[in-house]
Amino acid sequence: MNRPYVICHILSSLDGKINGPFMATETTRSLGGEYGKIRTEMNADAWLYGTTTVKEFLNFREPVLEEDAHVPEGDFVAGDKAKPYFVALDTKGELGWESGRFSNKGRAEAHVIEILTENAPVAYRAYLRARGVSYILAGKTELNCEIAMEKLHRLFHMEKLLICGGGAADWTFLQAGMVDELSLVLSPVTDGSSGTASVFTRIPALSAGESVEFELRTVERLGSGGLHLNYLAKNAK
Repeated sequence: MNRPYVICHILSSLDGKINGPFMATETTRSLGGEYGKIRTEMNADAWLYGTTTVKEFLNFREPVLEEDAHVPEGDFVAGDKAKPYFVALDTKGELGWESGRFSNKGRAEAHVIEILTENAPVAYRAYLRARGVSYILAGKTELNCEIAMEKLHRLFHMEKLLICGGGAADWTFLQAGMVDELSLVLSPVTDGSSGTASVFTRIPALSAGESVEFELRTVERLGSGGLHLNYLAKNAK
C-alpha cells in the first residue's frame, strides 16, 4: 500500500517507561537533547502523537462546541498544507485547539492534522474546520491504521512520519504493521514507579494480538551511559 515510511522514535528508561520521575534526572535531560537531535536529523514530514500526550501539550484545554453544527461528509484538508505536520490521534474528538498551527517545545510550527473515526461528533468536526485544523476519517467506530496512513500519504504527500508516543499510539500502529523502524533512546535510569506509560501499551479495547519481533540494526552509545538502539519491525506491511 502507499503510505509514509514510519519510525517510532522514543526516549525511555531502562524499564521501558516513557514518563515519570526518571525524566527529571540530569542524565535523562541530557539524553533528551540527543533524542531531539536525532529526531531533527531524521528530517520527517510529520510527527504523530496519541490523544493523552497531545492533551498534555495543550494543557488539557477542552473544545467548546456549537449546537446544530453541519459539515460536509468526508475528510477536510485546510488550505495551509505547509510541512511539517503535527498529527494528533483523536478518534473521539476531545482535543481543544486554538488554531491549525501548533509549535511544541521549541520545534518548528506545524500544520495540525487530526485522525478521527466516523464516530467523532459533527459539532467537533465543525470546530476543527473553523480553526483551520485538517482532519481525516479512518474507520467507523474504531481506528483503522491502514486507512489513516494511506490518507496521510495521499492527501498530504507524507513520505516519512515519526510516531513519538504515547505507548498506546505506538502499539496500535505497530500491531497493525504500520511501523517500519523503532528508534529507541535508552536512558540508564529507573525509578521503579508504577502506573506510568511504557513504550508500547495495549489499550483494553484492542485484542491482545500477536507479539511483534524486531531485527536489530545498530547500537550507538550516547552521552554518559545512554544507548540509541535502532530496529526493523518484522511485521511491517
